[in-house]
Amino acid sequence: MHTLLCRRSTSSPPSAVNSPRRSAKRSRQAGFGLLEVLVSLVIFASVGFTLLAWLQQSVDTVQRLRSFYQLQDARKTVLEVARTLNPMLQPKGEIRLGSRRLLWQAQPEGPESAQAGYPTGVGRHRLRLYTTTLSLYEGQAVKPLLVEKLTLIGYRVDGTPFGGQGSG
Repeated sequence: MHTLLCRRSTSSPPSAVNSPRRSAKRSRQAGFGLLEVLVSLVIFASVGFTLLAWLQQSVDTVQRLRSFYQLQDARKTVLEVARTLNPMLQPKGEIRLGSRRLLWQAQPEGPESAQAGYPTGVGRHRLRLYTTTLSLYEGQAVKPLLVEKLTLIGYRVDGTPFGGQGSG
């Protein structure tokens, strides 16, 4: 009996794991199947498309910000120059600002009046309001980069002050 048990333990019947059919199936499934490759390509393409869309959106945002800051810089330049303009003495003109050109034209609004002296009397200046259109051009461009309409005060000296102490 003892030998019979040993025989059984040494020789085992063929199982489904060790069968020739099973090993042939394994060798055919050693690589990726067409379906797995297609699924991985679809996932890869989806991720790639998402990344490209995100990158394009970021580039568009940077371009919008750059043009916004350029316009703000141009607006600051126009306002700084407008502070120095006296439309009563020079109602139209052109100034070169590096590669930019600033053109302005002023139209009078209302009558010219004398400056009010402090605390009483009349000052030495004649004043008038002007609607001034300032156009900023980049280089030799035909279309302006920026157009601003401002109301400016034009002034000129009109002789000696009247009204005594504190005038002017």
